[in-house]
Amino acid sequence: MKRKKLFTRSFAKYFEANYQYIYKESPQNARKFAKDLDSKIEKIKERPTAFPPESALPTKKNWYRFAIFMNKWKIIYKVTNDLLIFLAIIHTNRHEKQIKRIRTNKYQ
Repeated sequence: MKRKKLFTRSFAKYFEANYQYIYKESPQNARKFAKDLDSKIEKIKERPTAFPPESALPTKKNWYRFAIFMNKWKIIYKVTNDLLIFLAIIHTNRHEKQIKRIRTNKYQ
């Protein structure tokens, strides 16, 4: 099924903040972060429902899902019938309350 792909503004903000944080310590690791993220996003695009539902964002249809990359980072995205919406990139140590704030119907 072909779904339209959207990247929210918050996704871009999360990426930029995380990239800059990593870059301060190691530009090489920051580049690896970006490359691994791109690779994982391509896998999500190919098979979005192959990844597990996000337990902090339960829905009857399991719309919210996540994919782990670099063993520490979580891509949270939403799968609907027509859309694949990338919402956030967060560290896996984030508290569940922070993840719950990601739930949205606004895709800007």
